[in-house]
Amino acid sequence: MGFGFHAKIADKFNRSLLKKREHESKDDVYGKDSVTQLHFKKATKRDLLRIRKQMFSQREKEIRRTWWAVLLTIIAFLVLYLLLR
Repeated sequence: MGFGFHAKIADKFNRSLLKKREHESKDDVYGKDSVTQLHFKKATKRDLLRIRKQMFSQREKEIRRTWWAVLLTIIAFLVLYLLLR
């Protein structure tokens, strides 16, 4: 019997399920009127200014960290070069 027999039975079963279907498309199931409504929070001007300041200060910190990392890496390689020369 094997796998071919199981495939034949599964195919018959799936076809019978399709015949029993009442809906033709997704619109029949969900309806076109059921559009999802999203509700976003409204931010005040004060909130927006606070967020902008926070983003600016965070960006400045990241830039400073990056420059320090680059500077320390250059110094480390320079020291290694002078020691191993």
